[in-house]
Amino acid sequence: MARLDATAERLRRLVPGYPDAYSVETAVPDGPGWYGLDAAPVEDWCAEARAQGNPHGLASVAAMSVGSALAHAVLGRATAALALDSVAWDLTAANLVVHRRPEGYLDRLALRDGGRTAPGEPVAPGTRPAGATVPPAVLDAVAAAATATLAPLLERVRAATRFGLVPLWNAVADTVRITAAHVPLHAGRPPRDDLAAALLDALVVAGAPIRGRGSAQPLPGRAEHVPVRAACCLYFRTDPPVARRQDALCTTCPLLARDERAVRYAAFLDGLQSSGPVR
Repeated sequence: MARLDATAERLRRLVPGYPDAYSVETAVPDGPGWYGLDAAPVEDWCAEARAQGNPHGLASVAAMSVGSALAHAVLGRATAALALDSVAWDLTAANLVVHRRPEGYLDRLALRDGGRTAPGEPVAPGTRPAGATVPPAVLDAVAAAATATLAPLLERVRAATRFGLVPLWNAVADTVRITAAHVPLHAGRPPRDDLAAALLDALVVAGAPIRGRGSAQPLPGRAEHVPVRAACCLYFRTDPPVARRQDALCTTCPLLARDERAVRYAAFLDGLQSSGPVR
């Protein structure tokens, strides 16, 4: 059994009905559609994202679509593992293989070496208490490897779309913050704002040009808050027209009306509490 198999299985069970939301494969499966991130056809993906599911052919929409997908593949899933088990895998591009659906989105991540954890990781996954502080050496290693992997990929997205690097990296920060908030909630634990802040600090030290970290919107009468993104992911521009623009916006979107965001997020939290945590 690969060292990360137990964590991978917990990630797969985390969101019922959506096993691939945060999961990772500890070996590369057979079959078509798999691309190593050390040789990914990013320019082709950007061109397809501009031509398909993008009614106005906007380069900005293509850039955010591809950039956000890469951010989730490289760092979103690793943040989930850190939040759940205080462990992460080797994030070098040579170790990461993504699966791309025929519809054009990245839905899975696999590791060429599922037994290799992030440098600085001294213990087996799952041996720290739930919510334990991740050692700085692990966060530094994760941030350095993630930055080294994402920087050339996002630069290629920028070159293919002429979209700015800073908003692409701000989307990376949003991925970290939202994941660190939601993954513990699905597991019946408090959000890990501390983990998100520490990992973002480490990313900046590693050279990531992150300029926006979003905000925390209080929820009236509740201890929780809404993790509001720094920037809109522009997904609403890929949707068919709706009567109200708000209906096409994500719950944590900064463009969503503040009152509606609060109502939606409270409903999301209530839904998690009624269904119970996934163990």
